[in-house]
Amino acid sequence: MRPILRLHELDLLRGLACLAVVAFHFLSRGPRSGDMPGATMLFDPVSRYGYLGVHLFFLISGFVILMSAQGVSARRFLASRMVRLYPALWAAATVTALTAWIVGSRRYSVELPEYLANLTMINHWLGVDYVDGSYWSLSFELHFYLLMAAVIFFGMIKHIHWLYLGWLAISVVNLVRPMHPVQFWLAAQWAPLFVAGGMFFLIRNEGANRRNLLILGCSLLLAIAYAVKETATLSVRTGAPFSPVVAVLAILSFFAVFALISCDLWSMKGNIWTYMAGILTYPVYLLHQHFGFMLYDLFRSSVGELLAFVFMCAAIVFVACAVRGYVERPSNHLFRRLKQRFAPSAMPAV
Repeated sequence: MRPILRLHELDLLRGLACLAVVAFHFLSRGPRSGDMPGATMLFDPVSRYGYLGVHLFFLISGFVILMSAQGVSARRFLASRMVRLYPALWAAATVTALTAWIVGSRRYSVELPEYLANLTMINHWLGVDYVDGSYWSLSFELHFYLLMAAVIFFGMIKHIHWLYLGWLAISVVNLVRPMHPVQFWLAAQWAPLFVAGGMFFLIRNEGANRRNLLILGCSLLLAIAYAVKETATLSVRTGAPFSPVVAVLAILSFFAVFALISCDLWSMKGNIWTYMAGILTYPVYLLHQHFGFMLYDLFRSSVGELLAFVFMCAAIVFVACAVRGYVERPSNHLFRRLKQRFAPSAMPAV
């Protein structure tokens, strides 16, 4: 087993994935859906594919989560993941809900029960809408974390290859005959990306043996199949054409980049860009959509569309920095102190 170090390449990829999703919402979906009236559609032919940033996020998560699961208890694994997810979510959901209340937004209004349910991150179990539409991906992240915690708890991490194959088999069945419970609880549509990320981690540590390459190849084929199917759904839903060729090329490029990382053909030292991507990606992702739409509408009436767009982006980054500095960092420090006090062994860097 190779030593587990922080991979700055993953921080950069996180930042790029976040920028892609933000571009999708601000330069394609927002103007088209009426959430950002008057905003430019000039970049829509490219920015409409920014939704694929979520696919990259899931691939990164598959890599990082298996890396984080090495040599830890299920309790510590879950604790580290919850500290990562919840404090920033609580802050972002509060900012979004308060903004909707202050500006009197009907489109993005949040009722108190809805807000409280979102703080649990299991609001989808209760049939409660998300405070921000971007939170949907957190639901699948949470389910993935719970599945991995169960694997650790039952001592099955040594059988992870077989578990991955079983998950992919379920994904194949769901592709041929979609089943909501399987998709909802087992994240069947996204399993190929989570599995592929894990396999890239195993290849980096074990090498590109036949078993690892076989599972990775199955993941790639399934990820492509789901991506092609998704373009057809998006084309019908939005009325805009989504090319399956572009989606396939994007998936192939994601896998190619991870192949470079897992084979040590690409590595980078930490710098200001990887640092900023590492600390701001999550709060920006949580804040940008509904909060951003409300700010844009607020600024647009007084300064026009272009300046409203600039001020909106600046405000999102500013609030994200505040969430990082005043919420995430203190939470992380508290968790480290508690960990050192009660369980002083080291944990993998993520």
